[in-house]
Amino acid sequence: MEITHNALKETATAQAQRQSKQVEVSKSSTSNLNDAVSRVQTLANDIYTASEHIPSVTYDRPLTVTERDPAANLLLDKMAQTIDSGGELPTKLASVKPKYEKMMGEIAVEQPSLANKYWGFSVDENDKLVVSGDITEDERIYLEDKLNSNDDIVRLTKDIPEIFMKGQEYDRGYYENEQGKYWGKYDVTQENFKDIVDIKALLESGNGPMAQGTWNDFDGFAYMNELRTQLARNADIIPSKSLKVTYELNGGK
Repeated sequence: MEITHNALKETATAQAQRQSKQVEVSKSSTSNLNDAVSRVQTLANDIYTASEHIPSVTYDRPLTVTERDPAANLLLDKMAQTIDSGGELPTKLASVKPKYEKMMGEIAVEQPSLANKYWGFSVDENDKLVVSGDITEDERIYLEDKLNSNDDIVRLTKDIPEIFMKGQEYDRGYYENEQGKYWGKYDVTQENFKDIVDIKALLESGNGPMAQGTWNDFDGFAYMNELRTQLARNADIIPSKSLKVTYELNGGK
């Protein structure tokens, strides 16, 4: 039976009719205590009938559980193995870090004024390392020359955009749409990567001593938090297909 307002009202009315009843008690002449009591009240036993119960709810629509294609599950694993802590991207950063730290030591000697200034670097669509931040034009030129003259740093960092976007595609493939749910939902391309991801900040988020080319003591969770923060701050979210269709049907409003 369907639960309706009237059904609930009838149930409440039936329950309200079970009023307490007064029962007469005779006085006792042998007890002062009983003489002080003239009558007591007792509640009638609650008696429930089937009509008074709220009808049970039944669901006619069956619950269907579908199993995800194992091949699709592999895509989610590949996304994690590419971008998440311990994956290909942070491992690449781990290999860059000792070379970056050595270069920063040289910069501290050659340009000590940069030690207390905020700046970062990334990779543009031509695999060139570009610098941004609160620095002068001369300082930007100096830093870009310093970075791009370091063959090891250039060689290791130029692949970072491609690795990240590969992980995004795994995410989008798993959810079978253009957006993805985790890393894939952000609109990152070869052209705008330099405006979204600060590699210097990612390197410095995994602070700790590290043997060259290894994962030792590199804080993978701090790296992931830093990457999420940068994406949320700098990147646009890709609309899902359903949102795009709704937008078009509404005339772009």
